Amino acid sequence: MRSIKDSIIHFMQSEDIKRDLYSIIQPIYTNIYNEMYPYLWFICIYIVILTFIILANLILLVQVLNTLGSFYISNPMAE
Repeated sequence: MRSIKDSIIHFMQSEDIKRDLYSIIQPIYTNIYNEMYPYLWFICIYIVILTFIILANLILLVQVLNTLGSFYISNPMAE
């Protein structure tokens, strides 16, 4: 007697079953992809814009630190 796993593997080896399952899953996949496509673009654009904002902040911080020169932020509690 075969196990359930072996039965499923044997069942899935048939080309007709693979083709039928693909034809069932393909419309579901297409619908999900079409629904999520705008959100994926929004996330990508958001990440690019956020990266540029972080880089701009880093450049501004370096410029401010260069203009301050040897000025150090002191901690009055450490004394």
